[in-house]
Amino acid sequence: MRKALDNTFIQYGIRKDDMALVEMLARKHGLDFDWVQALLKSLHAEKVKNEEPDDKTVERIIEAALERVRSSNELSFYDASSGTPQKRGKK
Repeated sequence: MRKALDNTFIQYGIRKDDMALVEMLARKHGLDFDWVQALLKSLHAEKVKNEEPDDKTVERIIEAALERVRSSNELSFYDASSGTPQKRGKK
């Protein structure tokens, strides 16, 4: 029996089953899963292009992802004015 290619792996470099774990952890820690996916997709795209991204490329990708967090109103634990994470209390 032939197995089909895992589309999640093709897009993100992570198998579908593992992506479910990433999603669970992102949600558990209050991270926007779409943001996490976008970050993983960017890093995977660089790996596909260049085999392995250099430190500057990884730094650029992470900075762009962090900028998205800073400008997002969805993530209330992040203080956009100071650019630092807020301490989160128990709910």
